[in-house]
Amino acid sequence: MAEMMKLERLLDLVALLLETEEPLSRHEIRNHLPPGAYADDEVAFRRTFERDKDELRSMGLPIAVETVPGTDPPLDGYSIRRSEFEADLPILDTEEMASLALASALVRFDAARPDAPIWLLGGSPSGDGGDSAIPVAEVADGPLVRDLMGAVMDRRVVSFDYRGERRTVEPHRLVFTRGHWQLSGLDRGRGAGRQYRCDRFEGPVSVSDELIAVPAVPIEVREDHAWQFGDGDEVAVDLLVDKRHLPWLTSFLRGAEVIEKRDDGSVLVREMVRDAAAFRSFVLTFLDGAEVVAPTGFRDEMVAWLEALA
Repeated sequence: MAEMMKLERLLDLVALLLETEEPLSRHEIRNHLPPGAYADDEVAFRRTFERDKDELRSMGLPIAVETVPGTDPPLDGYSIRRSEFEADLPILDTEEMASLALASALVRFDAARPDAPIWLLGGSPSGDGGDSAIPVAEVADGPLVRDLMGAVMDRRVVSFDYRGERRTVEPHRLVFTRGHWQLSGLDRGRGAGRQYRCDRFEGPVSVSDELIAVPAVPIEVREDHAWQFGDGDEVAVDLLVDKRHLPWLTSFLRGAEVIEKRDDGSVLVREMVRDAAAFRSFVLTFLDGAEVVAPTGFRDEMVAWLEALA
């Protein structure tokens, strides 16, 4: 599918630009990427490459432009400085970091909140089934989700069967919340915004060639908290959150109880949890910016889960 080929090319491009120690020229980039990533025709290659750069930048990925060392006349070279990400990331290899950066941009699409934590998406971009294919968070994917990611990114109209009806939708957002992928957009049949839980789709999604304009006011996904639902006993969990995440935290966890404000600007909040696995995944979105403080048993389970991922 054209959409997936584009996603794979962007993922490979981000991985390459993160890995390089020196800026790479446009042609060096084409030579380093898998065969077929870009066309051999120079005009088509340059047009696609420029479009890819613009798209990645629009999603918040900091592509730096510098002169390629030793070139005369000087050539523009491209890279992504790892320092832009490393302040907030654990130790990740290049493929994991590329997946994280690109998937976050694809799923969140929220330039107004650049400091919002990132959902870590599992899976190996190479699909080789090796150790890198072990998920780093409990976020499901599949062909349907990948098709919808491509449609949201390319702004293409989608059609699918949902609750016994054929729906035609202009997709605006794709978000993982309450343990499920949720799609929001304009339902053309109803002439109104709707939200769809992806595990309730009745068959595959059809991605058309019809493009939509960027919505002036996107239809947002209503975010429920997955850890507040489930069959487990309710547990009060204390979470220490770094001050850099407070603007996002206070808007997302409006009902959380703030039990302590510390001198360094961090806060200790208390959240009621029924689904421990869902809450662990939520905490992971803060990377090194949050710490489970209590209860001790919950903290020990969190540490053991992270060690198993590592």
